Amino acid sequence: MLPVLLSFEGKKIAIFGCGEVGKRRAKKILKNGGIVDIYSKEFDEEILKLKENNKNLKLIKIDINKLSDDDLKNIISNYDFIVSAINDEINKRIVKISKELNKFVNSSTNVEGVNFIIPAYTEVDEVIFSIYTKGKSPLIAKNIRIFVENYLKSKDIDLIANIREFLKENYPNQKDRKKILKMIFEDERFREELKNLIKKWEREKNDNIKGRL
Repeated sequence: MLPVLLSFEGKKIAIFGCGEVGKRRAKKILKNGGIVDIYSKEFDEEILKLKENNKNLKLIKIDINKLSDDDLKNIISNYDFIVSAINDEINKRIVKISKELNKFVNSSTNVEGVNFIIPAYTEVDEVIFSIYTKGKSPLIAKNIRIFVENYLKSKDIDLIANIREFLKENYPNQKDRKKILKMIFEDERFREELKNLIKKWEREKNDNIKGRL
């Protein structure tokens, strides 16, 4: 599979099953603008509370075990993305039908034919990192995600991004910009002195403003 970043804004997603996996998928998709319908026999207090605060979430009470293939086709045909989070047997049915209808489909079990994965991911200062182990070790994926998240938080990404824009305006030579950015990125003392200089400039600026009032 080729990793991509995908916008769910305005897309219609059907989630079959409302266990822990189904709820996690729903929360991630809703957070990114998707319109989610969850089909399940039962809904717990957590998902009912989420429904109260989210107009893009609809809960449809139904026993999926009793649905025929034609019933599933009629439901699946109305959506852009399908998530099946039940048991292996039903997941296989839903994946098969979804593929026949040329839909993007994800499964909570390792079912052959899925063409859409929601990996473990983190976002820090608009930098997105994701990791997928093909189901071999969700624990390793989680630990890598936490490690990268802590690393990104320690690197003053906004500061470096602002400096990069400043350098692009004042240093036309790309090699010169790269050399300066490398020094900022790798030299913690340099970064600290630069931040202190910025704070000093901000204090002097505020003092000048107060002096004119």
